[in-house]
Amino acid sequence: MTETKQVPIEKYCKPFLVHVTRDGERTTHRFRKKEISLGRSRKREIPLSEKAISRHHLSLRRSEDRFFARDEGSQNGTSLAGKKLSPKEWIEIPEGSVLKVGPFEIQVEAVPLALDDPSLATEDTKHNNGPLDTGTFASLIQALNEELDPERLLELIVESAIRATEAERGFLVLRKGDHLDVRVARNFVGESVEGGNEKISKTIVLEVLGSGDGRLTVNAQSDERFKDLQSVEDLRLRSVLCVPLRVLSEIVGVLYLDNRLQQHAFSDEDRHLLQVLADISGVAIRNSRLVSDLRKKNEELLQAHEEVAALNARLTGRVKKQTAEIEEMREELDASRKILGLRHSYKMIIGESPAMQDVFRLLDRYVDSTDPVLILGDSGTGKELIARALHDQGPRSEGPFISENCAALPESLLESELFGYSRGAFTGATKDHDGLFVQAKGGTLFLDEVGDMSPDLQSKLLRVLQEKEVRPLGSSKTTPIDIRLVTATHRDLRQMVQEKSFREDLFYRLHVLPIQLPSLRQRTGDIPLLVSHLLRRCSLEAKIPNPRINPQTLDILSAYHWPGNVRELENEIRRALLLSEGEILPEHLSEHIRNPGLNDLGNSPLPAERGTTLPILVQRLEESEIRRALVKAGGNKSKAASFLGISRFALQRKLEKYEI
Repeated sequence: MTETKQVPIEKYCKPFLVHVTRDGERTTHRFRKKEISLGRSRKREIPLSEKAISRHHLSLRRSEDRFFARDEGSQNGTSLAGKKLSPKEWIEIPEGSVLKVGPFEIQVEAVPLALDDPSLATEDTKHNNGPLDTGTFASLIQALNEELDPERLLELIVESAIRATEAERGFLVLRKGDHLDVRVARNFVGESVEGGNEKISKTIVLEVLGSGDGRLTVNAQSDERFKDLQSVEDLRLRSVLCVPLRVLSEIVGVLYLDNRLQQHAFSDEDRHLLQVLADISGVAIRNSRLVSDLRKKNEELLQAHEEVAALNARLTGRVKKQTAEIEEMREELDASRKILGLRHSYKMIIGESPAMQDVFRLLDRYVDSTDPVLILGDSGTGKELIARALHDQGPRSEGPFISENCAALPESLLESELFGYSRGAFTGATKDHDGLFVQAKGGTLFLDEVGDMSPDLQSKLLRVLQEKEVRPLGSSKTTPIDIRLVTATHRDLRQMVQEKSFREDLFYRLHVLPIQLPSLRQRTGDIPLLVSHLLRRCSLEAKIPNPRINPQTLDILSAYHWPGNVRELENEIRRALLLSEGEILPEHLSEHIRNPGLNDLGNSPLPAERGTTLPILVQRLEESEIRRALVKAGGNKSKAASFLGISRFALQRKLEKYEI
């Protein structure tokens, strides 16, 4: 009978199980070691993937049939029976107890196996706790080579370095002359580290830049090389890893990793791995710079091509010169408004004539108020643009802008749209509906063509404005309103009040802050600006590149009286553009615009019919031209006088006369 050889107990430990539970899901690990470790690092026997877990968070030890736990000085601690373990102190784990580590619950359990079973004596749980695996490292390299955006590439290099070495923080530092520039600073969860220049040891960085060799310290606090460095003490550094970053054999910076909480966070293997990553990153940076340079040169070539095209355009003669002047007028528009001293910008409203300057000054006074505004003017003069400007530049710009045309809906439908209705209020009312007064809460409600409201609806509107609350149709409940009301009409409301077709009390409710918009025939100086703007917009919609307008065509457009105002002008530009082949000629205009005839000229309103006088029109024209000349001359009075064809003395007298 053969004698069975007993395996000595000193050569192996009794097997035991470690159960790890998170969110109700449990995994079990089997060991035959006297001591194992748990933490965020892949080098632990049980890796715990969670940012709240330290790299080496906890150790477990088996001694005979008893189990012990020790917190390794983790940042967030370990709990047993509701109490935190003291760091670096072995505490016995009572049978059935649960250790709390962040979101994980840890339990240990002995496995009752025979001690004399040699087949189990060398059994061990296998883990992939070695360095970064080849596949993952290859993916990092591929990502670096594919990223061509220079700034994003630098961020990706740091993120890859942190991932490859499991560092707490990573910095990419570039050398710019005698200065160090921390271009990227990240922590292990991908967050930016504020004040990166103050978070690194500049002495270590300068040593690596000077020698070209990497630096690795497992405990900077006790490292003789760094014992005299105040930055190491101030930054409480424990582990530091720093390697040079080369581009075409030139050291342009460093990759700097640290860990303030753990000693021995990095190894020589990490240093070699980081240097390989830095060398590959240098190639990626060079490729990115080459691509960036190529893109820049391509943009310069395109810009040069555009400049040559613009030069050729200017050489074609008066037609393209006129186009360039129209474009300059748009730029002068903003400058002239600055001269007017306006507090707000009204870029969406095209115009610089004296009549429009009066409108802008009025808007500047009205915009911050909460009182109702009544916009008066002919159809097509841009009343909704004015309403939007009041909203966009005012204190309610963050709220909604709700618009409704009172002439576009029948009375019954308009009432339900304005005030809302409750379910069952009428046939088809299957659910509650908020009216426009409620929908515009915190913003602006714009009611266009308010003069077309029926007397009954006028009464209901007046009641809402007086009581500042609205009651939906079919409901007994009222809702408070919080809006700024802007109304508009092309009708003469004062005349309607006299004729008893518009309520006088409602008129005074709406007529708190009136704005009278000039018709296009009262601001003919704005026609070139409007034509330029409309031509550009219509050409984009029709996909017609670089449209032009003949100077003679522009003269005809400026001479016409435009009964339909800007809306009629837009329709004419749209039609003429489609008929033209890139340049709008006089023959592309409508017959009644090209040849208005004596009857049309006789019907054209005279100054008194426009509500003004000839001297006022002359004054407005002079003011407008003087302001334009000053802007174009950059404030130089002699040059401006030359543009106007008058002497500098005459210009000075007019400046004083008009208080410009």
